[in-house]
Amino acid sequence: MTPFRIPHFRTHHFLSLLLLFSALFLCSPLEAQKYPQKASPFDEIRWKDGQPEVRVDDTWYSPISIDGIEVSEIIATCEKRWPGQVEKRFTEDLMEALSLMNHRCGDTVTLRLRSLDTGKTELLKGVSNTRDKRQRLRDARNPGSGRPSPLRRTPDWLTRDQVKTEVEFFKAALRDQFAYLHLKGIDLDQAIVEEIRSRFSTGLPEKLPTFELAAILHQVLMRFGDGHARVSAEGYRPDRMAPYTPFLLGESEAGIVAFQPNRSGYLHRSYPILLEIDGTPIEDIIDRLMPLIADGSRQLKRNRSLRLIRSVSLWRTFEEKPQSQRGYDFEALKRPFEVKLSSPNGRRTKSIRVTPTDQRPIYGEWPASESRLLNQDVGYLRIPQMDADAVREIRDSMDRFRKTKGLIVDVRSNGGGSREALIALAGYLVADDSDPWVGNFAAYRKSAKFDDDHLVKRFMYPVESSHWDKQQREAIDRSLNSFKPDWKLPKGFSSWHALVLGKTGHKDEYTYKASVVILSDAGCFSATDIFLGALEILPQVTLMGSASSGGSARSQGFTLPISMIEVRCASMASFRPNGKLYDGIGVEVDEETLPTPEYFTHGGEDPVLERAIKHLKKQVRD
Repeated sequence: MTPFRIPHFRTHHFLSLLLLFSALFLCSPLEAQKYPQKASPFDEIRWKDGQPEVRVDDTWYSPISIDGIEVSEIIATCEKRWPGQVEKRFTEDLMEALSLMNHRCGDTVTLRLRSLDTGKTELLKGVSNTRDKRQRLRDARNPGSGRPSPLRRTPDWLTRDQVKTEVEFFKAALRDQFAYLHLKGIDLDQAIVEEIRSRFSTGLPEKLPTFELAAILHQVLMRFGDGHARVSAEGYRPDRMAPYTPFLLGESEAGIVAFQPNRSGYLHRSYPILLEIDGTPIEDIIDRLMPLIADGSRQLKRNRSLRLIRSVSLWRTFEEKPQSQRGYDFEALKRPFEVKLSSPNGRRTKSIRVTPTDQRPIYGEWPASESRLLNQDVGYLRIPQMDADAVREIRDSMDRFRKTKGLIVDVRSNGGGSREALIALAGYLVADDSDPWVGNFAAYRKSAKFDDDHLVKRFMYPVESSHWDKQQREAIDRSLNSFKPDWKLPKGFSSWHALVLGKTGHKDEYTYKASVVILSDAGCFSATDIFLGALEILPQVTLMGSASSGGSARSQGFTLPISMIEVRCASMASFRPNGKLYDGIGVEVDEETLPTPEYFTHGGEDPVLERAIKHLKKQVRD
C-alpha cells in the first residue's frame, strides 16, 4: 500500500473526508450511534426544590440512578462543571455530564426510579436513549427559540437551493448581530465564495452533506478572529472525533511537552519534548490546523491547536487501499503511530510508538492547587473558573490573608465565566477613599434581537446612564477623555457602555495594602481577560506568566432554519480602557515567565509561582 500524508490535501478537503468517514464508517466506542453524545432517556423533566422529576412513557418518577450512576452524583458533577446551570445541563447535556464521570451511555440505559404515585422503587432496563428526546427537552426549556420542530431531525443532505438559502440566512444574521464582521476588512460574500470554490471548482454540487456546509461556514467564520465564534451541527465536531492521542500537550520554555492525561509524568520519562508526530514536525501540524481556529492572538491559536491535536484524525497519515478496493484504509487511524521526542536541552532524541485511544483525554483544572497560606507569609488565591465558587473562595481566602505580606492570584488556565469574581476581588484592592475606575468599555450591535439592557449581565451600562453615582460618573469621564480605541466602530453599534469597579460595600470587605501578583497564561480567556485587563490598572498589581488568549464577546447564537446548523458569534466589541481590543490581542504580562516541562505533571516545579514569590519578597525588602 502507498502511504500519503496531509500535505496532499488542503485542510478543508482533508477535514471533509474525515467528517464523512466519522459519520459513516467509524465504529469506535465513542461513535454517536452506539454512544450518543446528545441524548436523553427521559420524555419530560420538571424540577422541584432543586431536584429533577422525570417522565418515562406515561409515568412520573424521582430518578435514583442511570446505568448505576447515582443521580445525586450527576447533579453534583453538573454543579461543579457548570455552576448555577444544573437544571439546564442535567436536562440538555446529560450525556456530557456522565462522560465527565467516565461513563458513556449506549442507545439504551438502565434506570432506577421511584414512582411519584406509589413511592415504590422500579428498575427499568432497555430504556431508549435518543437525540429526539433530548431535543424535545431542550425545546421545552427554550420556547420560541426559532428552531425547527424538534420532531424533525437534522437532514443528512441539502439540495443546492437549500444550501443557498442557508448561506443567505447566515450572511443576514451575521450582518445584523456580529460585532467583529468588519474588524479585519474581510468581505463576507467573497470569503464564502472563496471557501466554496476551494472545495468545488465548478460550483456547488446538486447535493451537499450538512456537515460539509457546517465546515464551510465554520472556516469562514474563523477568519474574522472572534475567539467565541463557532459553527456546530450533527456530525460536525472536529475536536470530538475519535480516536484520540494517549497524551496531552502543553507549551513550556523548552518546547511542547507531551505528558500523561493523569499528569503522573511525561509520555516518556526522560524525553518530555515533542518534535514530530507520524513523521511530521509538530509545528507543521499546528500550522495546518489554523483554519479550524479563530484568527485571534498568536497565543490563542497555539493553545487551541495543541488541544485539537488530541483528535488523531486531524493529522494522521492514511494508507491507500489496493487499487482493486479503492478508497482509503480508515482503520489506519486506530493503529499505533510514532512520536519523536527530545530531552529538555534538545541534545538527545528518542522515537516511540503509541496507540490511539477511544477515551478523549481531558485537561481539567491546572494547576490543581488550592488557596492557601504559603510559608513565606504570602497568600495564594487559586481561581480555576470565574463562577460563584470563585466569589466564595475570594471571600473565605481574603479573610485568612488579611495580614499577609503579599498576595498571589493564580488564574492560569481559567477559561472565563462571569465577572462577579473580578468585582469581588477589586473591592479588596482599593482604599475606602479611592476613586472608582473603569475596567472595560464596550458597545454592542444594534439588532432587534437585543434589548437595551443587552450588557447588563456583564455589569455594563451606557456611559450616560442614570445608573451611575457622582464618583462613578467622574471616573467614566476621566477615562473617556483618554480612551482612543484601536478600532473605530462602524455604524450600527450602541453607545459606549462601561464597567466601573471599586468598593462594593460587602460586609467582609477590607483594604488589602500589600503588593499583588496575578499569574496568567494562554488558557486565560473571556471573563478572565477582563479580570486581568481591569486589575492590571492598579499600581500594586503585577501580571506575571504569559499573555492571555484575548476574548470578550457577549456571545449569542442563531440556528439556520433548514440544516439546524448552530452558529455563535460576538455581539459586543470590547476594549480595555487603554483602547486595545481584547479579541486578537489578549492581555500582556509585566514579567514573562514560561513554565518548565515539570510544571505539567503532579509534583513538578512551578517556576512562575516561584518567581512571583521572589517578586513579593523583594517588594517587602524594598
